[in-house]
Amino acid sequence: MGSLFTLIITLALAFPIGVATAVYLEEFAPKNRFTDFIEVNINNLAAVPSIVFGLLGLAIFIQVFHLPRSAPIVGGLTLMLMTLPVIIIATRAALKAVPPSIREAAYGVGASRLQVVTHHVLPLGLPGILTGTIVGMAQALGETAPLLMIGMVAFIVDTPGGPLDAATVLPVQVFLWADSPERGFIEKTSAAIMVLLAFLIVMNALAIYLRQKFEIRW
Repeated sequence: MGSLFTLIITLALAFPIGVATAVYLEEFAPKNRFTDFIEVNINNLAAVPSIVFGLLGLAIFIQVFHLPRSAPIVGGLTLMLMTLPVIIIATRAALKAVPPSIREAAYGVGASRLQVVTHHVLPLGLPGILTGTIVGMAQALGETAPLLMIGMVAFIVDTPGGPLDAATVLPVQVFLWADSPERGFIEKTSAAIMVLLAFLIVMNALAIYLRQKFEIRW
């Protein structure tokens, strides 16, 4: 449940912000030094080690905004920062793959730039956008280091009932149980790994299905 709440928060925040940023940079932003600076930093952020985002989440969301430690809301916000560059890069690649003739034809019949983007470019780039988003979410699901930094390593007795309740996530549980010497934790570790792999298989299968369903061959 902690992993589920964390992923829901990550997706709800990272997807609209990432797609909107990519659409602005690719379709509306003027080409100047400022936008070049933003693009370079987005590419650099995609290569930053995940533990750095954990330190950033600890400093901002817990120490500045005083959000509850070891809560899915903090984990989701931290993973959102880590996933945003991946979604932005994938979305921009999907938008670039739309042929220029589609844009030119829409402009030729009197469509505005906003209509061209919303009615033609975004729907045609949707398979790549969804695939990149789900792959980024699958990567976030397996992250441990940033969640350790924000305290999602505590012993949790009750099942979390919401994003503000104390919780932990599957990768952290695997990390903790694998280090326990007791015999019973071998089965627990194996079960947690199987559930985590099932999550990843379902998400990757969904990405393949969405790509094949919405893909348009030119």
